[in-house]
Amino acid sequence: MKKMMILAFFTLLISIFEIPSQIYVWKNGKVIFSVENEYPDSVTFSNPNLSVVEPADTIPPDTFLFSVNDTLQVCFAPGNLQYNDNYYEWRFAENQYDLIGISNSNIAPFYDGWIDLFGWATCGWSTGFLPTSTSTDYRDYLVGGSWDNSFVGEFATADWGALNKIGSDAEHTWRTPTSKEWNYLLAERKDADQLFALATVANVKGLILLPDDWKTPEGVKFIPSVSTEINNHLVYQNGLYMDEEMLDDHYADNTYNEAEWTVMEKSGAIFLPAGGRRWGNTIKNYPTNPWGIYWSSTTGAQEREGNVRALSFYMSGVTPLAETSRVWGCSVRLIQEIK
Repeated sequence: MKKMMILAFFTLLISIFEIPSQIYVWKNGKVIFSVENEYPDSVTFSNPNLSVVEPADTIPPDTFLFSVNDTLQVCFAPGNLQYNDNYYEWRFAENQYDLIGISNSNIAPFYDGWIDLFGWATCGWSTGFLPTSTSTDYRDYLVGGSWDNSFVGEFATADWGALNKIGSDAEHTWRTPTSKEWNYLLAERKDADQLFALATVANVKGLILLPDDWKTPEGVKFIPSVSTEINNHLVYQNGLYMDEEMLDDHYADNTYNEAEWTVMEKSGAIFLPAGGRRWGNTIKNYPTNPWGIYWSSTTGAQEREGNVRALSFYMSGVTPLAETSRVWGCSVRLIQEIK
């Protein structure tokens, strides 16, 4: 037991003191060994009775979890996906409320600027189309050459997060939610209708999503858009959250300045800004009464072969299972599976 305690203490100290380029080994309050400017591949012990025990999988602290089916939880990317074709560079927006907006109309091959509205499955790899595509022919956005292929399974490499290195993250770190996952998140998980709301954050309109174990932090207020505290609150019918009277601007249900949003964000809140959509080089549904349309990885109904599924919202409603033409340039927010 004493040896195991020593091993556990040794392992803990390595994990605590592992910082870029330096590792320290301590004994009786003193550093007895250090490794600088490199990381060791392994650690061995002269005592054959000691061995390295693989640590149990743990979820990093400050990881906020969202259920997307009965057995799977995910975390969200820290911002919307953005792309610069001049540098072939992908990144996430610095802030969750950041948008490219009208400048998306500049989209073009080798454009030296950032875009964040993409045609469906435009990852840039062979199973998808180019991220700078402005074609309005749905046949240019077919995964694997067929309208009924979603970018999952055999065609998962058409996902923006599959083969693209996004920021400092490795390939396959992130992926696009399926339509069923968007729907489960907003309509089927426990207390689903209490864990989202339309809102305005730092003067940007959009949709707030809250983690499974949400607790509203002190100093801010959160009102679900289905709450009776709101006039003409959203009512769930036939897969839609809709304002029955269509009178209220539900982006005003919750309003936060940057400081207030920081408090919400540190408690796990996710914000999907309403950035409108792009047809060719024309931006629509933004900035006046903006729509938010976020792609899923799933195709649409068979009778509409040009359509795919997306999460859609605007001032009077939220539609987890919307359908829209794959030629539209829409927003992308990726997720990471937590196992």
